[in-house]
Amino acid sequence: MSSTVKYSLAIVLFLVLGFGSVIYNRSETIQNQIFESQIVSLNDGFGYKILRGEKIVIVQEFVPGLPGKQQFVSKEEAQKTANLVLSKLEEGKSPILLPADLAKLNISTQVGH
Repeated sequence: MSSTVKYSLAIVLFLVLGFGSVIYNRSETIQNQIFESQIVSLNDGFGYKILRGEKIVIVQEFVPGLPGKQQFVSKEEAQKTANLVLSKLEEGKSPILLPADLAKLNISTQVGH
């Protein structure tokens, strides 16, 4: 086998391994870009966290868009709200919620739960 053929095979092997490594690392990076939520149990109610991979992006201990510091009254309400935030983030929109968003989700807004 000539040295030119060996050299060409070495280059091809190097490129294949390099390309494979790039594809593998990219798939791991994409996996880390997926948003997820975790419901958090608090003293007087519930909240949620939004994560991207292992990184915490949002910690929401109070119902967003309302004055004061009111926690969610149930896990279900916290999860519905977290799901709306997740959908906004996945669409590339701002995760800010307004009182109208909470009304559509039937989130309790009474101070004395």
